[in-house]
Amino acid sequence: MWNQFEIRQRYNWRIYLFMGAVVCMVLILLVRMVQLQWVQYNQHFVQSEDNRIHVSPILPTRGMMTDRNGLGLAVNEVSYKITLIPERVEDLDTTLASVQNLMGWTDKRTARLSKNIKQSRSDRAVLLKDQLPWLSVAPLAARLHHYSGINVEAGTHRRYPYALTTAHMVGYLSLVRDVDVAKGYLRVEYVGRSGLERILEERLHGELGYKHEEVNAKGRRVALIKTVRPKMGENIQLSLDVELQKVAAEALQGRTGAVVVMDVHTGEVLTLLSMPGYDSNKFITGLNNEQWKSWLEDIEKPLLNRTTQAAYPPASTLKLATSFGGIEAGIRLASGDTQCPGYVELADRRIRCWKKKGHGKVDLHDAIVHSCDVYFYEMGDALGMARLSETIRKWGFGERTGINLPPESRGNVASNRHPSGRNWYRGETMITAIGQGSTTVTPLQMARFAAAIANGGKILTPLLEKGEAVRVVRNITVDGKALQKVRQGMRDVVADPKGTAYWQLSRAKWAVAGKTGTAQVVKMSDDDERTFSDARHHQDHAWFMGYAPFEKPEIAFAVFVEHGGHGGSAAGPVARAIVDHWAEKQTQNAKIVLRKYND
Repeated sequence: MWNQFEIRQRYNWRIYLFMGAVVCMVLILLVRMVQLQWVQYNQHFVQSEDNRIHVSPILPTRGMMTDRNGLGLAVNEVSYKITLIPERVEDLDTTLASVQNLMGWTDKRTARLSKNIKQSRSDRAVLLKDQLPWLSVAPLAARLHHYSGINVEAGTHRRYPYALTTAHMVGYLSLVRDVDVAKGYLRVEYVGRSGLERILEERLHGELGYKHEEVNAKGRRVALIKTVRPKMGENIQLSLDVELQKVAAEALQGRTGAVVVMDVHTGEVLTLLSMPGYDSNKFITGLNNEQWKSWLEDIEKPLLNRTTQAAYPPASTLKLATSFGGIEAGIRLASGDTQCPGYVELADRRIRCWKKKGHGKVDLHDAIVHSCDVYFYEMGDALGMARLSETIRKWGFGERTGINLPPESRGNVASNRHPSGRNWYRGETMITAIGQGSTTVTPLQMARFAAAIANGGKILTPLLEKGEAVRVVRNITVDGKALQKVRQGMRDVVADPKGTAYWQLSRAKWAVAGKTGTAQVVKMSDDDERTFSDARHHQDHAWFMGYAPFEKPEIAFAVFVEHGGHGGSAAGPVARAIVDHWAEKQTQNAKIVLRKYND
């Protein structure tokens, strides 16, 4: 039987135990409170703010590209886009169906969007539609309070006003891919894919801004807290003169070819035209598979940049390099003459001159003016392949020019030894001396060659931005008398009534110096007349390169017409149009300067 004292003692023990438990629980609560309020405060505050505040990126406006006169080559136009943040959408299918009805989208488009959204990160905006005018998005914008996770944003889209003539140089944009997202781009951005849009991407892109918005538990916007404005990309002024580019394109008259015009002193590229071109705007507005396939299968290859990526036999234009090689090496023929009966005897066969009846007695000047093959056959034979190849390379062929527009072809120049290990045959050396055989060059290399002759031997890096520092690859030491002799020959190609470009360029507004070239495409037997096949793609390629004005050179150029026929008749008129336009423009500029001075 428990006595009163024992009962009291057991009761007190239970009270002490309960009080101890209460004290422990209070201590635990206090410790937890300290932990939450002090130790883990920053962590929980950030989580709370993340739930309350949404940080959404603001895309920067892409920098524009203009020509040297300020005309827009890659510009921005105001438009609107619709985006969706998946984690903020309560019912994706219902929301998309509602937006579809409002915007008039097809079921196929909505299904494609749904698939794209499910494959994207839930916290990143997904592009539903862009490049929309305000009237198209206004109905949705007025009802955004009904759609959590849907945004209508003002922005810009890219447009190329001169796409057909500048696409190969300027390039184009396209929507980001997975590889771009991995680099930090957002799903709603466009990125440079080709040309200068790709090469200058970092400078053109700009820096993202951010918008801090307060949202409720359902993810709907309540208030705008803070905005960090984006930084616009850099506006870049190119060296290109788009009006001159258009003149060159019109002069080509729809034929396939390339035109390059350079400043002979700075290397700035005034024209970089490859035809046919393509409409780069289609990559922005939406390129369908049929259009892409037609470009890929087009025999004229409109996606190929012929100015830098395609290499062709230089034909008789290379005779100028052979001339410099012969003069430098002290070859007797360089200061003498020879007889051209229309061919040279080589073992048991004849290698023909383009003129079957021959040119008679010719020296270096006559050989350049009349483009005599026999003279340069003999010059090349006297030089030998090693010295000939060395000279050709020295003048900038067989190497990339360094223009900031990769990929760029090197072209091909024969090495000192034949690829098979044997010695070069004399006949191979002879045809190399007149620009046939295995030697190939790009139109850009040819224009740089013309500029080097005009400026006294400076091999320049072609520049695509106006005002860039001049970059000289190397200075070629050329004897003044030798240089003048070759230059005078080039001048008389145009000025002499018997010159190969007299009829096309003798009446140009500036005195032109140049050289024609007709690159053989289909091999003819030695005794055949030079005729052109009715099939266009069997006709010879046409070249004309040179500079103007003759006395005080300003521009150098190379015109190439693929399967155009004779160099003078096919490429000459294009050069005439270029020179006349530029001469007239400089005259007008001089008048404006004079008028301002008088005022």
